[in-house]
Amino acid sequence: MRRLFLLFLLVPALAFGADPAVKLEPTQGTELSKEDDAAVKKVLVDYLDALKKKEYARAGELIDRESLLSTVEPMVHSIASDSTHTDAARRKIFGVSTPDSIAKTPNGPLFASLMGYLLSTNPSAAKVMEMATIEVLATRQIKGKASVAYQLTIASPEKDGMPYEQVTAQQMRKVDGKWKILFSLD
Repeated sequence: MRRLFLLFLLVPALAFGADPAVKLEPTQGTELSKEDDAAVKKVLVDYLDALKKKEYARAGELIDRESLLSTVEPMVHSIASDSTHTDAARRKIFGVSTPDSIAKTPNGPLFASLMGYLLSTNPSAAKVMEMATIEVLATRQIKGKASVAYQLTIASPEKDGMPYEQVTAQQMRKVDGKWKILFSLD
């Protein structure tokens, strides 16, 4: 009887253990070089690590400057009731009030201020990120950008609860020889 029980335990493990949680077959683009593949994975892992440790300035330095700046005014206008309140909204989100000040502020402090604002609107988000892990599933290069498919898993706060899992993708591009995350409001 005991052997039968062990067999039932082993059969599912043998049938499914070798397969990844999600099997992806890239259909577009080209493979990244081994060096670039390792670099984009490291950037993504370092970004999550910085978020988990609440090192938002460090996380901000891993973001593409142009893409971060392109989100500033849409975010500002999303909370400003009209044009007379944009400077106050900019200060609330990014810590500075003028477009010139935004342009002069490095990514780290801008992103740290943005995260401070976002956490003030959703204080539990930092705790959720502490429970997050990622598994990179595939990388491809398409039109000079790296596309990284990964599985984000957030552990359940309950002992026997189900984790939250989502497969998503992130784009990156090389800036001055370093891979940077393309920031988006999506």
